[in-house]
Amino acid sequence: VWHILNLTTTIQEKVRGERKVFTSQLNPAQRATALKSLSTDNFDILIIGGGVTGVGAALDAASRGLKVALVESQDFASGTSSRSSKLIHGGLRYLEQYDFKLVREALHERELMVSTLAPHLVKPVGFLYPLHEKVRERTYVGAGLALYDALRGFQRALPGHKHISQKKIAEIAPSLRPDIVTGAVKYYDAQVDDARHTMTIIRTARRHGATIATRVEVNELIRDGKKVIGALVTDTESGKKIKVSAKSVVMCAGIWSDELHANFGLKPGYGVTM
Repeated sequence: VWHILNLTTTIQEKVRGERKVFTSQLNPAQRATALKSLSTDNFDILIIGGGVTGVGAALDAASRGLKVALVESQDFASGTSSRSSKLIHGGLRYLEQYDFKLVREALHERELMVSTLAPHLVKPVGFLYPLHEKVRERTYVGAGLALYDALRGFQRALPGHKHISQKKIAEIAPSLRPDIVTGAVKYYDAQVDDARHTMTIIRTARRHGATIATRVEVNELIRDGKKVIGALVTDTESGKKIKVSAKSVVMCAGIWSDELHANFGLKPGYGVTM
């Protein structure tokens, strides 16, 4: 979804022959309009959760022309999406699992984020990999990082890995014990302002017409037989109950997924551990 990170504040779109203007503003007036829309409109998708996964799903769906609603019980990025490792990494650890396809995809996305899509939010960050053996470990780690660099392709926004001698590492990181550390390899990944990144995405989703409301808690799913066709929600600021109709409901609740599954009587095929 990252290829749509355009910060222009308005978009004009023809809807049923009329020209409609969407803004990216998120304010009390917008929230009041969203609450009214939740109670009166029929949505293609209702998304539960305003973290980066939920807002990314909202943007992807809204940019494809679907009618999207997103509700968040607290505030955007109030959970994991503001408390992450802050890394946009290429998945170096997955090389040991031979998942080359995943690493290549992650590296491609990382390069785009740094160079084109969000250079104001994503910056290169260097890492030192200390070595304890002079030959075998340096060869093993060096080969892995060489493959890591090769999987990026030819369009490279970040520097490649670099071998560092024991003398140089003592200058760069004097706190490392010279009797143990025989050298190092320096490589790069990227660092992101995760909460601001999430806000950028949700504002872009709003610009594409998504209906968005925070401080809205989902109490119950509405079912037609086995099919979920919406949800009963509560505006936690006013206490008002709202019935939201949607053809599909997508839960992007992160570490709260297990709790919501239990509350809604769902039996998921996975568990989320904290």
